[in-house]
Amino acid sequence: MRRLYIEEMKRILRSRSTILFLAAALAVSVFLAWVPVTFERYTYEENGEEIILTGKEALAMKKSLQAPAAGEVTPEKVALGLAAYRKNLALYGDFYGDFPQNIWNSEILPYSKLVTRLHEVMADSESGLPPDYQEITEEDAFAFYERCRSHLSDLMKLEQKDNPAAQKMAAEMYEKVEMPFYFYPGYGTNMAEYESLFLFTMMFLCIMITAPIFCCEYQTGADDILRSTRHGRKDLAFVKILSALSIAIMVFTLCAAVFQVISNSLFGWECRKTSLHVLFSAVSLLNLNVGEMQDFLLLAGFCSLIGCVCFVLFVSAVCPNTTISTGLTIAFSIFPSAFYMMAGGKTASYLRVLLPSGALGGSNAFLYAITDFEFLKAGPLTVWTPWLLLIVPLLEIPLFLWLTVRSYCRRGRE
Repeated sequence: MRRLYIEEMKRILRSRSTILFLAAALAVSVFLAWVPVTFERYTYEENGEEIILTGKEALAMKKSLQAPAAGEVTPEKVALGLAAYRKNLALYGDFYGDFPQNIWNSEILPYSKLVTRLHEVMADSESGLPPDYQEITEEDAFAFYERCRSHLSDLMKLEQKDNPAAQKMAAEMYEKVEMPFYFYPGYGTNMAEYESLFLFTMMFLCIMITAPIFCCEYQTGADDILRSTRHGRKDLAFVKILSALSIAIMVFTLCAAVFQVISNSLFGWECRKTSLHVLFSAVSLLNLNVGEMQDFLLLAGFCSLIGCVCFVLFVSAVCPNTTISTGLTIAFSIFPSAFYMMAGGKTASYLRVLLPSGALGGSNAFLYAITDFEFLKAGPLTVWTPWLLLIVPLLEIPLFLWLTVRSYCRRGRE
């Protein structure tokens, strides 16, 4: 078995398509980790001339300006930011049009993340709409953390008004969120979204490597010869499955390490200590900072990736040729994202949960699930969607592996 496993690994890794996909995986990891920093822009005025900085230079400038807000998010910092907002709105009316760029940079930008979160939690309890900044008082700023808890209660009554169990569960989860929050400038939502894109790309490349594992030998007739040997059928099926999983795990581990090192080096390792609640929503239900969020996304992505590989192994075992297997594999990888974006609603949500690729993609990505308040009913139970997206692929892995072995062995008897 060991020798058979080594030979199967050599066969897969020597394939031209596999080499191309592996090279693409590494290149994409580097590219997706680097490209978000190129979107950074910083504009200022000097001697009446507008000057625009981009890339790392712009990022460094914005980080230096936001340094006063770095560290613990205190009510005093929130109040300082709010005072700057109120003063300038009174002077200029709004932040658009003729608002001086240099004043924005020096007075508004430093505490903008904190004031945005205050603005969020001051939303009206009935309509859910946030007030004008001028309507928010200094007392509200000093009551920021109290407003976070009351806003969650108001929000859940609006979003889950017919599901008291979901309201109770959300309140219990938020009780575990540690306060005060922390903020370190640099890492933004763009970088988090690119991590989701990275996970989807890794899944796609790994399942493309997996798609021909069984069916390529059906086409050549080599499978008929292999089945007649001492290690035919079950042993051969196990070896092929183990080889595909080994390659997927190695590719994911290497590329995830490359992606994390490059992205965190560019934006600053200290940013990993930023609270998820400052980056996305003050009432996010998980007690995570950015570093823990990155690790959690990788864990969810890994579970989904292995679930997808196992499903594609089953597809490869039942398809007569690589063309059909590859076509079904591509359709399977993009269907949950496309259906979720176009259809929406509960049907799309349940389908997203049931398919192992449902947590990887666009608006259906796991990143958005952990910052959302969607709860689904599983029989008598009410479950937060991210838990289902994490657990269901793990439960499906043995099912797909059993179906793969069964399908492959039954084909041998026909």
